[in-house]
Amino acid sequence: MRQPMSRADRAKQFMPFAALKGYEEAVKESEKRKKEKIILAEDRKEELDFKLRQLEYGDVVTISYFDSGEYRKVRDRFIKADDLKKKIVVGKKEIDIENITEIE
Repeated sequence: MRQPMSRADRAKQFMPFAALKGYEEAVKESEKRKKEKIILAEDRKEELDFKLRQLEYGDVVTISYFDSGEYRKVRDRFIKADDLKKKIVVGKKEIDIENITEIE
């Protein structure tokens, strides 16, 4: 005859388990999938260019931009715009002007 199972052993039978190892990591990774860059209309580009030209050294600004398959936002002090490199510097962050989607 078998011995009765202890309560702890019986409880282990009903504990959750990961039937699909790595499933949660795969779901998280799929959420991080890279996005495609949105191409802005000419009038939107002109509006952003106008806003950019209004900025002065030290202005606190929020910039939305596309970087490495993601849209990001940075809020910091405007340092400078480099027309030759087509980049702006906000705080310590250098951003390609063509990747900017919003200036606040």
